Amino acid sequence: MAAIAMVALGVGGIAQAVPISGDITFAGGVDLNTSSAGTATEVLHWTGPGGTGLPIIISDDGSFSGIAPGTTAAFASPWFFNSGSVTALFTVGGFTYNLTSSKIVYQGGSPAGVLVDGIGTISGNGLTSETMDWSFSTSDPSALGVDAAIFSFQVAAGTTGTVPDGGTTAMMLGLGVLGLGLLKKQIFA
Repeated sequence: MAAIAMVALGVGGIAQAVPISGDITFAGGVDLNTSSAGTATEVLHWTGPGGTGLPIIISDDGSFSGIAPGTTAAFASPWFFNSGSVTALFTVGGFTYNLTSSKIVYQGGSPAGVLVDGIGTISGNGLTSETMDWSFSTSDPSALGVDAAIFSFQVAAGTTGTVPDGGTTAMMLGLGVLGLGLLKKQIFA
C-alpha cells in the first residue's frame, strides 16, 4: 500500500513541460556583402531601423508576448544565407535561437531581393526548447535612403515531430507559409 501511495505521489508531482510557442517578428537594417540583395550571400552586420542601434521586435505572441514591441535583439554576425549551425543567431527577452540550417529560397527580381528560410531551436525562460522555422527577407533599394537594407525576420512555431496531431500542425504551418508569402509580397512590392 505504501508503494502505491509513493507512486501516486510521484506521478502527481511530475511537472508538465511547457514548450515555447508563438511567433516573433523583427525589423531593422542589414549591411550585406554586396551592394544588392539580389547578389548578396551574407549579412555582415545587423542594425535597428534607420541604420542605427539593434534590430527591434515589431510583433509577437504566445510565449513571446511578454516582450514589448520595440525591444532590441542581438543577432550574430556575419551570417551566411546558406549556412549550417549558428549558435545564438539571435537573443531577446531571455530567449536564444540556435540556428540548425538556412538556405536561399528566392533571390533576384526587380527590385532585387532575397528570401531565406531556415530551422533552429529556441530556448529560454524556463520553457521547454522548441524547434521553429524562420524566414528572413530584404530587398533593394533600402527604405528611408539609409545605407543598410531593411529586413524582416520572423520565427514561427514549429513542431518537434514526436506526436502526430491529426493535421493541426500542417494547417498551422500552411497558414504560416501563406503569411510569410504575403509578407514577402508586401516587402518586395
